[in-house]
Amino acid sequence: MARSDISGLFGKSPINPLQQHMKQAHLCLKEFIVFAKAASEADWEKAEASRALIIKKENKADELKKKLRMNLPSTFMMPFSRRDLLDLLLIQDSIANITKDLVGLMTTRKMIFPVEIASDFLELATVCVNTSDAALEAINELDELLETAFSSRERKKVDVIVSKINVLEHESDKTQHQIRTKLFALETTLPPVDVMFYYRAIEWLGETADAAQKVGSRLEVMLAK
Repeated sequence: MARSDISGLFGKSPINPLQQHMKQAHLCLKEFIVFAKAASEADWEKAEASRALIIKKENKADELKKKLRMNLPSTFMMPFSRRDLLDLLLIQDSIANITKDLVGLMTTRKMIFPVEIASDFLELATVCVNTSDAALEAINELDELLETAFSSRERKKVDVIVSKINVLEHESDKTQHQIRTKLFALETTLPPVDVMFYYRAIEWLGETADAAQKVGSRLEVMLAK
């Protein structure tokens, strides 16, 4: 039976909208690289333009989230529960939300990291984007999993991607630790309020990699059911 016939019987698959949402969330974080580089050079005009793009992408992610929630069929025959899909959607959405909050914080405070940790922060941003990219890669395998009836070959492919996500998230943890260690050594030379917000920005950025890892972990749980 053709896929269109199946959809007609059981409802439209939510997989593609879920994939589109993850793509949009990832694009938010990917744009953060542009923002962070502009901020590090005190080019606030360019940073503000990048922030506007992030907000636009986050709004698009919100639209996709609401549309998927409203149109998620109750009759579609899938090996995943509605709860699983909605939980996964919320985790994906947190990547976009955190990114928007982070650029808002950095723009409001005109935040420029001390030269001793500026390059480390950009490195952390790159690792987080790579982690999110791997999570997107995993989500994009969902339709293949369904089409192949969860074949062992496709499952192994997803397992490899999830392992990649875990390695990248661990790398982000190590990079965060390195930045915090350097920042701690600088604390007495910096305004206390600035130090507090530096730590917060580092934490929020790291949370995007944590969210990407949760996407992979949730996918693993869904496949195990």
